[in-house]
Amino acid sequence: MMRIAFLHTADVHVATFEQIFNDLGNSAQLDHHVDASLLERARREGIEAVRADVEERLSDLNAADVVLCTCSTLGPLADDVAKTSGGIVRIDRPLMEQACEDGDKVLVALCLDSTREATLNLLNDCAEDAGRIITPVVVICSDAWAFFEAGDMEAYASSIADAIRAKIATEPGIESIVLAQASMRVAEAKLADLGVPVRSSPIVAAKRCLEMVSEKAKARPDSSRRASLTS
Repeated sequence: MMRIAFLHTADVHVATFEQIFNDLGNSAQLDHHVDASLLERARREGIEAVRADVEERLSDLNAADVVLCTCSTLGPLADDVAKTSGGIVRIDRPLMEQACEDGDKVLVALCLDSTREATLNLLNDCAEDAGRIITPVVVICSDAWAFFEAGDMEAYASSIADAIRAKIATEPGIESIVLAQASMRVAEAKLADLGVPVRSSPIVAAKRCLEMVSEKAKARPDSSRRASLTS
């Protein structure tokens, strides 16, 4: 059986990704690993303070066919490990690639300022790869994170949506909205009436992981032999 491993920094992501992969018809084994201390330390001391630990966690998990790092703050570290270890996915990279196709003026919503630089650098990199010039408009939903930490996801979603609506009121011409952190997916439904695409990372990243799993399964030496035996 093919295996997908996850590095999370919050327990809530386990149920979220179990549901998403189930809805997508996944048949791979899902292995979840949660280490909240990585995000806590990265916010307090900067991501370089956790580089060695993140590299070690991802290397340990890389025995799986695909590894998904679901923390946006740790994304640059996941990208760095991916350069030498195949099969590692940074959760927001597929999202930013998709956002570059929506239009030139993208509202980027964040709850943690600690991920601002990494997120914008990634968006710019993806835009450059796509031959696009993107004008990001950033909104920090600073009041929302306390609700997330308290486990009040309804209030978390409402706070994110309120901050985004307030920003849009002062920024005409927004062509798409990016909810840059995985947990922010809960606000999608509250923004559905805005008339522009509202994008979040979990489903897009999950689909990318399943594509990679499928490609690896086809490339296994015994796959063609099994196919011939059953034909």
